[in-house]
Amino acid sequence: MSRVCTRLPFLLVIAGLAVTAYAQNQPAVNPSAVFKTIVAHQGTAIAGIRAARPVLEGIAAAPTVFSGPRYRVGPTITPTSTVPEAEEHIAVDPLKFDNLVAMISDFSILRAGFFFNTSKFAVSTNNGDSWSEHFVPLNASKFPVTADNHVWQANSDPVVAIDKLGNVFLANLYLQVNRDGNVTNDGYYVCVAKMSTGPKFTKAGCKPVRTSLVSSTDLEDKDWLAVDNSTAATSGNVYAVWTHFSATSDMIFLSRSTNHGLTWSSAIQINRASQNGAVQGSQVAVGPGGEVYVSYEVFFTGNKRQHFIAKSTNGGVSFNRPVAMTPMFNDLTFTATYRDNSFPAMAVSPVATKGFIYDVYTDQPGANSRTEFVRSKTAGGLTFTTPIRVNDVSSGQRLMPAVATDTNGLVHISWFDTRRSGGSTNLLDIFATFTKNNGTSFAPNARVTSTRIDAGEAGFIGDYSGIGAGPNGTTNLAHPVWTNGGVGGSTFGELQTATLTAP
Repeated sequence: MSRVCTRLPFLLVIAGLAVTAYAQNQPAVNPSAVFKTIVAHQGTAIAGIRAARPVLEGIAAAPTVFSGPRYRVGPTITPTSTVPEAEEHIAVDPLKFDNLVAMISDFSILRAGFFFNTSKFAVSTNNGDSWSEHFVPLNASKFPVTADNHVWQANSDPVVAIDKLGNVFLANLYLQVNRDGNVTNDGYYVCVAKMSTGPKFTKAGCKPVRTSLVSSTDLEDKDWLAVDNSTAATSGNVYAVWTHFSATSDMIFLSRSTNHGLTWSSAIQINRASQNGAVQGSQVAVGPGGEVYVSYEVFFTGNKRQHFIAKSTNGGVSFNRPVAMTPMFNDLTFTATYRDNSFPAMAVSPVATKGFIYDVYTDQPGANSRTEFVRSKTAGGLTFTTPIRVNDVSSGQRLMPAVATDTNGLVHISWFDTRRSGGSTNLLDIFATFTKNNGTSFAPNARVTSTRIDAGEAGFIGDYSGIGAGPNGTTNLAHPVWTNGGVGGSTFGELQTATLTAP
C-alpha cells in the first residue's frame, strides 16, 4: 500500500553550492518500471506503464494566477506530406528568428517488409508560413546511412538544435533490426549542415556520438541535444545526452563536441550511481553564461517519480552531484492505447540577467492529470519553487508538455490535453500558455489546434513534443509542434504547427 510522503527542506552543500533538497522517506528505485523509448517500426509492440491508482502527495500544487490576454493563434500548418508520423521537435534559428527547423519520426517508407521509422526534417524560412520537407541522408534503397559507412534499418527519437554560427544539428538514434523487427544494436548520431545550404545534410555529416555497429546488449536511447549560444568561452559547444542501457542496468550519459559536431568526447555519467537502472527521459540545456544543465527522471516503486538536475560550470567536463528539482509525484496512470510518461521538459532563460531554469511535467494526483511548472528560485540556482499547475481547467488528462524561453524573457509552454474530448483519451488538443513575469502569473490557456487530434487506437503518439520561441522585434512568437494522429491505429498522424503571438 502506498503511503503519503512528508517532506521537509534541508540544507545540503554540494560543490560549494548551498541547495535545498526534498528530505523524505523515498521508496526504492524501480528498474522494472523503466522502458526504452525506441520504436523500430509500425508493428512494434509498445507497452504502456500502468500502476495502481496513486494516492495524493504531501505537497499540493500552488494556486495559479491566470490573467491577461491569451495567445493569438495562427492557422494550423502541416509541414509534411507523408503518414504516419509521431514524436516531434523544433528549433528556432538564433541568427534569424524567421528560420525554423522541425523534426519528426516518419513511418511511410516500406523497407524489408516493414514500415520502419525514418527521421524527417522540415524547414521554414518565413516564420512557419511555408515549409519544405526532407528525410535524413538515405542510400539508393532508402536506408539511413552515416559517416562510418554503416547502413541502418531505422531512425528514432529525433531532436534538432541550431547554433549562432548557422549550424543545424539533427540528433537521432540509428537502429539495426533483425528479421523479427527487434532492435539488435543502435547508435546515437548527430548530423550537421549549414542553414545557408538549405540546410542540405549528407552522409559524411552524420557523425557518431556513441555507437555499436554489431549486435550488442548495450543500447543508446532517448537522446537530447543543446548548443551553447552564450557569449562565454564555451560558446559553440554542443552537448548530447541520452540513456545508456546495458544488459543489466541503465544510466544517463553526456558527451560534448567542441568542434561543431565533427567529433564527440567519451561519455560521462550524470545521474547518481544509486539511481542506476531507474533513470530515463534526460534533457540538456545551456544557460546565458555557458552553464550546462542536465535533467532526468528517476523511477521509484509505488508509481512515484522525481526529476533531478545536475550542473556544469566548466563546459561539460564535469558536473555537480544531481539534486532534486521537483517533489516526488505520481506518474500518469490514465488509460490510453498509447504510451505516456512524465519526463521533464526543461529550458533555461537566455537573458543574461536572468538565466532561470524551468521544468514542466505532468503528474496525476487523482482522476485528472495536470501540467506542472517549477523554476529555480535564483538565476542559475539549484533550488526550485513549489510546483504550479498551468492548465486552467482541471477536467481531462494532460501529457507531453514542451517549454521554451525567448530573448524577451517570456516562457512558453504547450502540451497535449483531453479536456474537450468527453472523457476519451484518444481525442486530444494542443493547449498553450505563457508567462511574462517568470511564473508569477500565466495567461489563460489557448487552444492551439484548429481540429481535434484523433489518435484512433494508436499505440504510439510519441514520448515528447516540442515548442520553439523567437521574437520578431517586439512581437513575442512561439511555434509548438505536434502530431495530429498516431502510429499503429486507425488514424494516421503527421507533423503540424501554428504560430502563437503573446500579446
